[in-house]
Amino acid sequence: MKKSDGYLWKAEVLRFVLEAFAAHESLRSALIFKGARILNLRLGNDFQRESFDLDSNLDINCAVNHPQKEDCRGFLARESELALKKFFSQQDPVRFQLESIKAEVKPPRDNHPFGWTGFSLTIRVIDNELFGVRGLPSVEFQVAAYERVGEGAVSDLQLRNGLIVRAQTLERIAGEKMRAFLTSLPAYFAKVGCHQVGVRVKDLYDLARIRRRFEIADNAFWRTVGREFRLACESRFVDCAGIETFAENLDMTRQIYELDRNLPKDIPFKEAWDAVQAAVTRFTEFGILPFTFEIPS
Repeated sequence: MKKSDGYLWKAEVLRFVLEAFAAHESLRSALIFKGARILNLRLGNDFQRESFDLDSNLDINCAVNHPQKEDCRGFLARESELALKKFFSQQDPVRFQLESIKAEVKPPRDNHPFGWTGFSLTIRVIDNELFGVRGLPSVEFQVAAYERVGEGAVSDLQLRNGLIVRAQTLERIAGEKMRAFLTSLPAYFAKVGCHQVGVRVKDLYDLARIRRRFEIADNAFWRTVGREFRLACESRFVDCAGIETFAENLDMTRQIYELDRNLPKDIPFKEAWDAVQAAVTRFTEFGILPFTFEIPS
């Protein structure tokens, strides 16, 4: 299978996986879906940046009912397997079959030092339309730890055939995109004492997509984004003084953005950066910025 065909195949499998989870009550109530796939669905047919995994947070009730990481991991593995087998068996004709599912704790060895233990599920399926094809790629399902959200941050999202999942709203997605970008900059890694990862330029791209839908003059929308941004940052001890925080290593950010082959070229860096500047300006006017959060001793 060619790499490009593999990407399209994974996207199709993930659509079925999301629908399977939506049809399974215990998972539908335990998870809040988010990320690029949910952003695409919220924006309708504006599928400019495809997502090749599923992202979610644990709901507060699931986190309370399964406080031990091994108990929660077992719950996710067991219920995901049940959901996928049942959903796949209802196809006519049956195209996908579950081959295996592996659930792991993230980080793998110990609890996260700040209590942010999450989980990763690797799902492998058999595609009966590709009988005999070897080495079909697995798909990934990421489950992050519970974190506090504001009112209006989560709402029902209808999939095809009337299936419903609980998912982040565009306001919460925008706030988390801005938070995620800041957590990939050197200042944050120096503060929390962990290893740096690549700069998350895809989050700037996604923020610009949202701004195309909601003009910065939309006070109600961007005020809610600002509140969700603050809550998201508070839950991960992310500080933000203003635009200077986002501008750390700005030349490098621009270079990475422009050279990223996975980003579509319909939104130039200037537009993405303008979206950040406009949002930060509004947050400052609303009195949301600046803020700092001390790490508990």
